[in-house]
Amino acid sequence: MSEDRPPYDRELPFWEHIRELGVRLRRALIVFAVVFVILWLPMPDVHSHNIAQVVIGFFTMEYNPIIAYVYRHYIYSLIMAPAESVSCASGYVVIGNSTKPIGIISTTVLGPFVFSVELSIVIALLVTIPVLIYEIYQYIKPALYPHELRAVRRYVWVATILFYLGMFIGYYFVFPAFLRISLFWSCLFGFVHLLTTSGFLDTFIATLFFAGFLFETPVIIALLTQIGLITPDMLSRNRPYIYFGVLVAIAIINPDPTLISTLLWFIMFIALFEAGYVWSKVIYRNMPKV
Repeated sequence: MSEDRPPYDRELPFWEHIRELGVRLRRALIVFAVVFVILWLPMPDVHSHNIAQVVIGFFTMEYNPIIAYVYRHYIYSLIMAPAESVSCASGYVVIGNSTKPIGIISTTVLGPFVFSVELSIVIALLVTIPVLIYEIYQYIKPALYPHELRAVRRYVWVATILFYLGMFIGYYFVFPAFLRISLFWSCLFGFVHLLTTSGFLDTFIATLFFAGFLFETPVIIALLTQIGLITPDMLSRNRPYIYFGVLVAIAIINPDPTLISTLLWFIMFIALFEAGYVWSKVIYRNMPKV
């Protein structure tokens, strides 16, 4: 094997590369489809082991898919938790047997069904992302030199972990904080806070992905430092301009474009930028000097 080629490189026709890429993408698509179908299976009854009853429930009004259980216990609770902590003098809406200062309504006939389909797609996509990253890594691996492989392993998996960490922060802290702030001001003026299914889901998904991509900031800074496009000194000298530009960008693409939410995202970015700055200095210090 020639010394100027990666050690795992192999000669293949162009269409063979395309076929291999198609096979790897198909594997990720199969995982996506399996997760999506599982979410629409009837939720197992932990108190009953009667499989026939579960099958019958699919054709009756007792059908209870897993996606509905996930929404009620892991997403709808995000709405009710802030609502429990807000006291309103007026403006309550009846939910079940109690009154709450917030509610979700559907404005179209198929709104609830579309809501469940979109939510299932998002959850299936989140489960599939690691598989997709692994398949792409295996596809490009033969074309990489050993030092490039080490860099890919380091940055790809750190980036993946930070992405999911950001989504967790958005899910568990940021989105409930937005709701709590919104409910507080609604209660001050006696408004009934009604959310449409599409509006709620769009904001929820956008918040999760916005937080996930925002947490990629340290990896982006480290990668740009590694390839020599920036230096720690450059980051330090241009910090005020970077902060200003990012603040404007957040105000424009913020899923909840309000002053308070923009400031929350910006404070989060500052912490991530400073972490990336420290990482950049470590990388730059260990780089061979020409």
